[in-house]
Amino acid sequence: MGIEIAQLLLGLVGLSTDDEAVVRATHVVMEILGIELIAVIAWMTLLTGLLLSAATQWGLLKHYWIVVKLVLTVVLMLDGHFFLQHWLREQADMGGASESLGLRLVVSMSIALVLLVAATALSVYKPWGRTRRGRRPAGGSTRP
Repeated sequence: MGIEIAQLLLGLVGLSTDDEAVVRATHVVMEILGIELIAVIAWMTLLTGLLLSAATQWGLLKHYWIVVKLVLTVVLMLDGHFFLQHWLREQADMGGASESLGLRLVVSMSIALVLLVAATALSVYKPWGRTRRGRRPAGGSTRP
């Protein structure tokens, strides 16, 4: 979340200033954070989430909140891979400021931040109970 907040603030600074040097600097820093750092953190988040859910009593598909967090993580990774990285590279390669591209980035980062806060809230509150798989007896088959 910290990286996403930093990128969002940089994007807002880039949109609100007329100083080309400041705009260029925000573009470069956003590219470094968004491509180099977030990609590694996103994969680590997915891998540790899979390992922790599989290795603990929570289980990967036993609780709805874990399934929703998995979906949110995959959506965030796909957004980062297919949209955000492309837009960040495009923005950093441009000499001047593109207001429409900057606005797309700010909107994308705002949505990502909301999804990250939602995933954190799911981890804290653990709503919705168990899935059908999680309600099965621990012994295996439900047949007599």
